[in-house]
Amino acid sequence: MRVPVAVTLMVTVGALVAAACNDPFAITASIPNTVDTLDLYAANQSPVILPSGYIVALRARTRPGVDAPVYNFDFVYRLDPVQGPQLVPFGALARGDSVAGRPGLLATTVPFDSISLALQTGYETSQPVNIAVGSTLYVRSAVPNGCVLSIPYYAKIQILSIDETNQSIKFRILVDINCGYRGLTTGVPTS
Repeated sequence: MRVPVAVTLMVTVGALVAAACNDPFAITASIPNTVDTLDLYAANQSPVILPSGYIVALRARTRPGVDAPVYNFDFVYRLDPVQGPQLVPFGALARGDSVAGRPGLLATTVPFDSISLALQTGYETSQPVNIAVGSTLYVRSAVPNGCVLSIPYYAKIQILSIDETNQSIKFRILVDINCGYRGLTTGVPTS
């Protein structure tokens, strides 16, 4: 008896799908998401020894131009003389026309604690974003070297205070550095 090609194809596809579900090389999350509370100092107003930038992939503050001679931040904090406090994505300060792979910021009215999954589109990559106490934003990193899928990491941030005397902001941030995941709740993400 001869088996129709369509049946053979369906069985083969089914076997491949079943095998993929048990793939030992599948990307899985293993790094717990946590909330950090940090300070940044205005890049254009504070001493260079104080951190003014943030690197999502490292979950770390940085001093642009000091900690490394080249690109070393996803966003910086600055005080604009007209617009006031701003977060500035790397692309707003970099030269060139390409926005591919650039970090970005996306303001939202969704409360910090209600955000459970990062959005993938709509990020501002080439202009500063004005902030105020209570501002909540999605953050997208540059494409990190550590993710084999060549896709960015995601975070959410909330501005807790702005200190005009010290030219600083205090914020809380939750970063998901699991390759291929966008979950923005504490613990190991599932999505």
